[in-house]
Amino acid sequence: MNKKGFSLVELLAVIIILGILITLGYAAVSSYIGDAHDTTYESFESSLVDGATNYLLEHSGNIPNEGESLVIDTAKLICDGYVDKLIDPRDETKTCNLNSYTIVKRNNNSGYNMDLEYTACLKCSDYQSPGCSKSISGFKRLKKDASCEVD
Repeated sequence: MNKKGFSLVELLAVIIILGILITLGYAAVSSYIGDAHDTTYESFESSLVDGATNYLLEHSGNIPNEGESLVIDTAKLICDGYVDKLIDPRDETKTCNLNSYTIVKRNNNSGYNMDLEYTACLKCSDYQSPGCSKSISGFKRLKKDASCEVD
């Protein structure tokens, strides 16, 4: 008897092996996408700190006094052109603009240098940075102008 083709057991073995390979590939890609989202959030936090730094360089009258803190809303930085809109990487129909902010704390002066500490609080749909754990009640807050629209 001359048989041509594959037996049912051989076909099932190939299907099982392909299923395992696809599962491993999916897990690797999912992990890569999650890491990319985390990297994007870290980049947003860095942008907020850079934007707040540049804002205070041009608006030095807003620098807090020694021992005090200042909150700069992300919407203010966007409206004034210091930061681009922050599109949420997990849901591109949403942004991280309205609830995020940067805290600037002035620790002390050493000669002609000011010791400023920056903490970014990024709030997106499924992400909140560790900097959001600090209380901001009682701090002076810089908000966007009413004429500026930020979503």
